[in-house]
Amino acid sequence: MKRSLVQTLLPAALMLSTATWSLPTIADNDEAKARLDSLSKLIEGQLAEAPAKQMYIFTDKPLYHPGETIWFRAWEMSVNGLTAISGEHGITFQLLDARGGRVAEKRVLARNGMATNDFIIPPAIAGGNFTLRAISDAGAKQDRALTVSAYEAPRIKKTLEFTKTSYGPGDEVTAKVTIESPTGGPLVGAKALAIITVDGTEISRTNVFADDKGRAWVRFILPSKIAKGEGLLTLQVDGGGYTESIQRRIPITLEDVRISYFPEGGDLVAGLQSRVYLLAQDPQNEPVEVEGKIVDDQGTFISAFKSVWGGMARFSIVPQPGRTYSAVLSKPRGATLNKVAFPTVKPDGCVLKAVDDYLSQNAELKVGVQCSSRQDVFVSAVLREKLVGKAAATAAAAVPMTVSLPMSKDMVGAVRVTLFDASQKPLAERLVYRGIGQEMKVSVKADRASYSPREKVTLTIETKDSQGKPVAADVALSVVDDTVLKYADDKEGHILSQIYLLPEMPGQTVREPNFYFSKDRRAPEAVDLLLGTQGYRRFTWKWAGN
Repeated sequence: MKRSLVQTLLPAALMLSTATWSLPTIADNDEAKARLDSLSKLIEGQLAEAPAKQMYIFTDKPLYHPGETIWFRAWEMSVNGLTAISGEHGITFQLLDARGGRVAEKRVLARNGMATNDFIIPPAIAGGNFTLRAISDAGAKQDRALTVSAYEAPRIKKTLEFTKTSYGPGDEVTAKVTIESPTGGPLVGAKALAIITVDGTEISRTNVFADDKGRAWVRFILPSKIAKGEGLLTLQVDGGGYTESIQRRIPITLEDVRISYFPEGGDLVAGLQSRVYLLAQDPQNEPVEVEGKIVDDQGTFISAFKSVWGGMARFSIVPQPGRTYSAVLSKPRGATLNKVAFPTVKPDGCVLKAVDDYLSQNAELKVGVQCSSRQDVFVSAVLREKLVGKAAATAAAAVPMTVSLPMSKDMVGAVRVTLFDASQKPLAERLVYRGIGQEMKVSVKADRASYSPREKVTLTIETKDSQGKPVAADVALSVVDDTVLKYADDKEGHILSQIYLLPEMPGQTVREPNFYFSKDRRAPEAVDLLLGTQGYRRFTWKWAGN
């Protein structure tokens, strides 16, 4: 039996009421069944042409000194089952410098989906953002970003993170601080001086103290009027006999805010209730946290919105014929809204709506369907290039209905849900994430509580599924001074985001992909917002002869 290389995630959900959505009339006649079978064959035929393999590269750390060794491991797996590629074949590994020049290259033998090796970084090489590239003879290709720098590791472990991705004039800013000892653990009693400057002028200076968990919070109010928006938060940390500093730019937004709109499923249809996802960004494409409302051309209030994370939000609307719509911002204060055309409203058609089940508590995947005229419709669900669900139903004119697609909780990742009409033409499509929060539990136990330099360390590693049952797994383990990890955050994205999320958004740059699998309470809803914005898609189904 093949072993799964990737285990998954899941906890407790937030669900919107579906009381206004009726059960569908199932199109169970012979003609509907024949059409559904025909559509399934067309889908499976197109999926058979998709890439069948993918790869994940693990490195021992994200940051290296010139002259250090990069230890790496690559897993190759089937896209459908995430099982190891059997047999033996070669993989070409390349180390590329910041300009894309080839620093080193190796041919490595992969056995049963796994290859391991190392690169020694030349001691005299210039630092920068490097790339570790793997090109497999079996067809997979993958890049892994890493940094080379002649850095000096800090003696106090410290982090400084803002709780929002942007702020405007007059906003309260909150930053979370963690302070730890050089050997690990909270640095109890540590204190820090927080100095806040805006446009070169100091606006606040305050002392903060770490609690028994090494945590502290910095809070301050930005001026109501800001000219340039150049803000800095400097933290001078005193603890453990050392004094060090950490500094972060305050993400202040003063410039134009551009809002991009993404109708759920693809199009807005007159008279049919829909949701619209939005993404707010500044001219440099950085996210902007926003609040505001949607009004029509007569100034009538339609809906309110507030971003949850990364400038992303959503709102509901029932678009009317002849009306136009626009956004009005209340936050950030003083920002100018760069007018972007609101999506065109179609006179007729169908809309597709995900039934919110962020943490997959339902045994099936549910979507809402509504059409302006009575018609037979078909719904398909594709996960990692495999058809995992299908249904046929008859939609009554302008009557919303819920279609359920039975789906095992073992199916984890971004599911592509498509609505087709009776002629097999796609009408609407969106991505729905299944199984976030359900993870394989990995524990690492040392045989002793502490060690002296050069002493032998024995570790026991246990891997269990979400139900607590032992499960076989391939494990990569690295031992590294965690001051390096505090010094350089790994923004590349860990195995969960690289395997389950990012492949469905090719060509997109996803900011902080690991956030979507974090324990932050906003993460599950943020996944839905990400799929509704950067995961927004137009139809890619094209049958032979069409």
